[in-house]
Amino acid sequence: MIPTRYDYYRACAREHRVLAQRAANEDQRLMHDRLVGAYTHLARKYALRQRVTLRV
Repeated sequence: MIPTRYDYYRACAREHRVLAQRAANEDQRLMHDRLVGAYTHLARKYALRQRVTLRV
C-alpha cells in the first residue's frame, strides 16, 4: 500500500527523532532535530482535513 504524504512525513520525523537521540555528537543531533521539525511541519501541511460542503 502506498502511504499518504502525511504518513510518509510522520515516519521520516519518527526516524530522525530516533537518530537524534542516538547521535554521537552535538552537530549530528542538531541536524536531526532540524529535520524532525521540517518533516513535522510537512506532515501537518498534508494532514487530512475535514471538508464541509453545503448543497442547495
